[in-house]
Amino acid sequence: MKILLITQNFYPEIGSGANRLKNLYKHLSKDNDVDVLTTAPTYPNKKLYQEKKYWDEPEIDRSPEILRLKMRIDKQSKSLKMRVLYYLELAYKVWLYVKRYQADYDVVYVTSPNIFLPWATFFSQKKHAGVKRVLEVRDLWPDSVKEIEKLKINWFFPVLKRMEKQIYKLADKIIVNNEEFKDHILKITPKKKILYLPNSLQRSEIDFKEANGSFKVIYTGNIGLAQNYEQIKEVADDLEKSKIKFNIIGYGAYAHELRDIIEEQDMKYVTFYDEKSREECLDLTRDHNVALSLLKESEVFLRVLPGKVVDAIGSGVPVVSNLSGYSADLINHSNVGFSKPKATTAHIIKMIKEIKDNPDLEKEMRSNARQLTEDLFIWENNIVTLNGFLKD
Repeated sequence: MKILLITQNFYPEIGSGANRLKNLYKHLSKDNDVDVLTTAPTYPNKKLYQEKKYWDEPEIDRSPEILRLKMRIDKQSKSLKMRVLYYLELAYKVWLYVKRYQADYDVVYVTSPNIFLPWATFFSQKKHAGVKRVLEVRDLWPDSVKEIEKLKINWFFPVLKRMEKQIYKLADKIIVNNEEFKDHILKITPKKKILYLPNSLQRSEIDFKEANGSFKVIYTGNIGLAQNYEQIKEVADDLEKSKIKFNIIGYGAYAHELRDIIEEQDMKYVTFYDEKSREECLDLTRDHNVALSLLKESEVFLRVLPGKVVDAIGSGVPVVSNLSGYSADLINHSNVGFSKPKATTAHIIKMIKEIKDNPDLEKEMRSNARQLTEDLFIWENNIVTLNGFLKD
């Protein structure tokens, strides 16, 4: 098959979205001819990618199949108006490319967020016979955007909801990275073919080992508008008082504020690290006893399965979280950690200490994580399922 992948975020950008699309490209390319339509790396900032350590995939670096659109507007602007203009500029350029070249492909595969990319890919485009339109849903836009308090979109929300419904209907097939998204989509388009394809790890990234030294907790990834920043601060304060080591590798809207608080309070047991490459993050995660994931208290956010949770499980590290729904059931029923929906800080600390005080429990959770990884979270296995779904 000749496949076009359309994504706002792509290698070498950090974050689960860019990593997911990189792996889709790498593994689909083994049996297919795959092009990627994306932008230059700018998340969380452009300067980060001046460091060579992020450019660790020579085959992708040299590939003529990675088509990077040149953008005039800055994606990382703090102005909501400028960010919307960026989305519109990107959507327009994607629309032009798809209009001109879609007949060259067997599959046009576009991923959300944001909602404007699928809209540009599907809407007002003449559908060519034999071209399958595949939508990947990684976030329930616009509901998730509305839940972020700082983004006031009430006046535009009905339009975005209508756009959401239309792109579900226009897609020939839909792929989700969370089981719970299926029900939401099937209410809108009941007979749509949907595949659950979770975030995963490559076999080369999996390395289970015991944590060395004293008991340690780790948090990795975005500390932004969707994360429970206030609770992360409270957990840091409680772990400092309990003399439990807590390492944070963070970026995002509140990352610098949290780092400043840690430095100002001269915390001895809490350490903040700036952005690191994926390889560095995985290596550090493996050397911890608990991995933390705390999202904002909203059903839209708490029902996702964050990439950091999958990475922790794939590293054999017990997870402590406030997730709900499918994700909480997966963690609790598989016994790879604890997840209590909308957990208070006291609950989070209690769950951490329960693992700390019970080495046999931690050992059992690590063993269960190995099995769960093999069952669900291996790209080399999951890509076979995806190939079959795209060809069917």
